Amino acid sequence: MTAVTARVRVHDDGAVLLAAGAARRAAVEQGLSGALPERAAECAGELARGLALHSVRGAVYIQPLALRPGLDIVAVGAAPDPGDPTGAGPDGNGPDGDGLGRWPAAASPGGTAPADPGPLPGLGTVRRLADDFVLRVAPGRGTAVCARLRAPAAGPPDGSRQAAAPEVGTLRLPVDGESSCGDAWALEAAPGDGTLTAMVADGLGHGPAAAAAAELAVRTLRHSPGLPLPRLMCAVHEALRSTRGAAVGLLRRTPDGAVEHCAVGNVRAYVVGHDGVRHRFGAQPGVVGWNMPAPVAQRLPDARGGTLLLHSDGVDGGWARSPGPELTRLPAPLLPVVLAHEHRAARDDVTVLAVAPARRTP
Repeated sequence: MTAVTARVRVHDDGAVLLAAGAARRAAVEQGLSGALPERAAECAGELARGLALHSVRGAVYIQPLALRPGLDIVAVGAAPDPGDPTGAGPDGNGPDGDGLGRWPAAASPGGTAPADPGPLPGLGTVRRLADDFVLRVAPGRGTAVCARLRAPAAGPPDGSRQAAAPEVGTLRLPVDGESSCGDAWALEAAPGDGTLTAMVADGLGHGPAAAAAAELAVRTLRHSPGLPLPRLMCAVHEALRSTRGAAVGLLRRTPDGAVEHCAVGNVRAYVVGHDGVRHRFGAQPGVVGWNMPAPVAQRLPDARGGTLLLHSDGVDGGWARSPGPELTRLPAPLLPVVLAHEHRAARDDVTVLAVAPARRTP
């Protein structure tokens, strides 16, 4: 089952303990051991404290990693410009050359904490505790921070280097006041060639019955990740015949850099990059499991290294008409959360999945 994101709204200091407790529980549920649950709790608490002091509309989101045991703890808030903690300088060009900046993780969780940047208290502590740390500041708009904690990974048995994994960000939130989310996501690699297939499924309605349909769609992908997309969609259709049905979107990145798409229903799919929305895919009408038309796949020969983005209609699709660079330039760990935080539709489940190519290292 795809875990649900925990969200703690931050209005005052009372959120600090709530965020710390939610992160600690999520870490234990993910099987993180040793000092990791307490590190997660401290990261979430510090981020909530910073939002309480400086944010107008903030929240802390806690969710499991997509490809290995671990957590992303993401804080988003509309805040005053905290100076220049990214080191971007007067020309706005950060260390990544993308105008937004990126801090690397501390060399060791046990190392000396760097000084807190500007008036955002606690970020130095969070940076020291996290295995990966990403900060984005959009002057006049807000701040987004991701602290990632990972369980130790065993290396390949022969000692060879593993291929770099893609950068992935996720979010899965139920309707306010409910515990079951009628949407779900999945990301699977086909054996052998590294082809990645992403899915977002939106069960009709919300609640446990919608969640059951979405989870069954996810299990079908996991069972047959290498099928051509139209055949995979047909397999999902057959599996969902006994359910209330779902909207299903599929995106696949192949080793040659092409992107394939197949969708039935209201799951939206894009390729985004530093230059904005590079491609917006269309979907066929219908309900998978009920009245699905013959599925058709589209192919984009060159995605130019863009980020694959899928989301349910819990996010208002109007965001894509004129997105600013401060949104489309976000790295994958931040993009789903910021998108949902700023553009969530009222009274609906929401799921977002972003998959960026692996960062090349020397």
